[in-house]
Amino acid sequence: KKTLVLKRVQFAIVSSVAALLLSGCHSGLPKAGTDDQIPLLEKYEKQGRHDKAIRVAQDWLKNHNVDPSRMDVFYEQVAFTYLKKAAKDPTHKDEFIRQATAYYDKDLAVHQKQEADIELYTVGRGFELAGDLATADACQYYGQAIKDFEDETPFIQGDSVTSYGHTFKLAPVREENSKALERAKTKFAGHGCH
Repeated sequence: KKTLVLKRVQFAIVSSVAALLLSGCHSGLPKAGTDDQIPLLEKYEKQGRHDKAIRVAQDWLKNHNVDPSRMDVFYEQVAFTYLKKAAKDPTHKDEFIRQATAYYDKDLAVHQKQEADIELYTVGRGFELAGDLATADACQYYGQAIKDFEDETPFIQGDSVTSYGHTFKLAPVREENSKALERAKTKFAGHGCH
């Protein structure tokens, strides 16, 4: 079961990154000043050195007095890392999940919504995974995921969006968000949540 949950976390991370790249409307892509840290975080992640990856991100956040909206990529990375730790460590998983969701909350607090934006989808996926992994508070996490997916809907309307010099169709993004919403609602009901 532990391997299956870890694979789900890894799949969610890959699918979220793919969705971000395909949609082209994520403002949390690495920005100036983060270029050296992102590859380092990725390197530590690939090596399974999660604590080191978290420290790199936390140190960067602590030592850089920049526009808070530039910090969202680090908050998101730390949150993903805590979820990966939770999947590997059943003894401390609920603690790691709480850390992950706290970083997702920070991510949303600094994120500056745009006309076309998938940040709520990304965070919703994180909360959904938190619910999948949790032994406690699954209802709370699924409930937050549902809210995020529902709140995402106004940001993915229309036929397309032009971002980074490219035009991207929004129908696949809407479809993925709709699937995620229904999946989270099913999990919420399946856990007897109210």
